[in-house]
Amino acid sequence: MGNTRAWPVRRTTDLDEALTLARRLLSVASWYRPSGCCLDAWAHDDDDLRRLSEVFPGTRVEHYGEGGTALPALVSLNVADSDEAGEALKAWANITRCYALWHDLKWPAVPELGLGEEYKYAELQVAGNSHDIHCEEWAAEHTVFIHTRPGDDERAAWLAAQVDARVVGPAEFGW
Repeated sequence: MGNTRAWPVRRTTDLDEALTLARRLLSVASWYRPSGCCLDAWAHDDDDLRRLSEVFPGTRVEHYGEGGTALPALVSLNVADSDEAGEALKAWANITRCYALWHDLKWPAVPELGLGEEYKYAELQVAGNSHDIHCEEWAAEHTVFIHTRPGDDERAAWLAAQVDARVVGPAEFGW
């Protein structure tokens, strides 16, 4: 059991730019399952909840307010591929803070850094309208995060360099 370290590798006001970088990073993965992606968004009022739920069929809603029936609510969606993830993230980012998380992938070995392949802690995330992985604080920018094994700090920088990006801030404790 453990938690990832989430390294920000791009902050941009252009969500298409963030999604393009995410697709490029997915191509660096030694393996990934395109449907291994989920989206989450927080609804803090009834209007946001209605709008998030209506955008895509198949959303799940879990209430976290009083008695498990009141707001806020977490709205979740599984998607089939990166195109659907991008479409959903764009729609939801027009409503509130949200993120797409690719969790079923493997980062390649980096022998020159003494790093083997990584599956357990390998994740990629695009946070819409936020600088943090939990989307707790509103930001005008979207952030791309590479999740890695704790202690494999060089892996995030290496992965980012493969797609002409770089680490742009300190790591956060992940999931």
